[in-house]
Amino acid sequence: MSPRPLSHPMRARTLALLCFLVLAAAALIAVPLRQAVHGLAATRPAPTVDASTPASEPTGSANVAPQAAPAPPDLAPPADPSAITAPGTNFFGWTLIDRRTGKSAGSANAEKVTSTTESMIKAWIAADYLRRQTAKPSANTLAQLTTMIIDSDNNIATTYYRLNGGDPSISDLIKLCGLKNTNLPSPANEWSYTTMSPADAARMGLCIANGTAAGPQWTDWLLDTMKHVRGTVDQQQQSTGGGRWGIIDGLPTNLVAGTSIKNGWTPQVYDHNWHINCLAINANWVLAIELHYPWTSPNGDWHQANNLQQGADTCASVTRQLVATPSA
Repeated sequence: MSPRPLSHPMRARTLALLCFLVLAAAALIAVPLRQAVHGLAATRPAPTVDASTPASEPTGSANVAPQAAPAPPDLAPPADPSAITAPGTNFFGWTLIDRRTGKSAGSANAEKVTSTTESMIKAWIAADYLRRQTAKPSANTLAQLTTMIIDSDNNIATTYYRLNGGDPSISDLIKLCGLKNTNLPSPANEWSYTTMSPADAARMGLCIANGTAAGPQWTDWLLDTMKHVRGTVDQQQQSTGGGRWGIIDGLPTNLVAGTSIKNGWTPQVYDHNWHINCLAINANWVLAIELHYPWTSPNGDWHQANNLQQGADTCASVTRQLVATPSA
């Protein structure tokens, strides 16, 4: 005999009861399972990081520390001063003073021989005049001194040399700047005929640089004016112009703007030689170069001497031989 089938309401209640029992059982099983998983995660040791191991770099990047910029080129005493040459000259001497250390280097004859200073001495004429003033010079006076320096005007130089007292001004230069082989001009009161060794020319430059020559009030003015010397060899006239050449042309670009210069040049009749002087003053050094070589002229007249460029090129060449690039 078959069992009696359940009525529809009764079947529904039975199914509901079965679903409830299944869900309750699932809940009872899930709780301990979640606790077990949670306990496992809590007891697992955290990963460790080795501090000595550098972090990995992104692909393609280099793990390189920033490098300092290389030191720019500068003038420096050579290992062998005798290696500095000036072909084509029959008199040549030079001295380089390192202002940072006070040490100097130069040609073997730098203390022993002398040459006429020519217009190089104008830097001292300006310095001597300015140092003596108790009141600010007039604008006209400063304009004249500027022209004497940047255009190498001989007539203005003569005026201020006399205002300085003439040859006693050179005696003051010798004493004030500690010169060792410098002589008063002959003929007397002809400033360009002051004679000076290459070593003394550098000492005069140092005396201007450190403020002794022009005094603290006017040193910066003088050094700045000497940075603006102008005129090429071809612009040279009989008594003015044409003085920006020589050492300045042999310097690395990074040194040009900060370097003060004053050159001297004359084709002398008595020995038929150009007398060339190149003086430069930088924050780190002072360089003086003196040289002689025969002048040439189309008609034999010294006023028409036409090979000053050789002297300009020689001073530039000597300067290049003294350029050094410090090790990085």
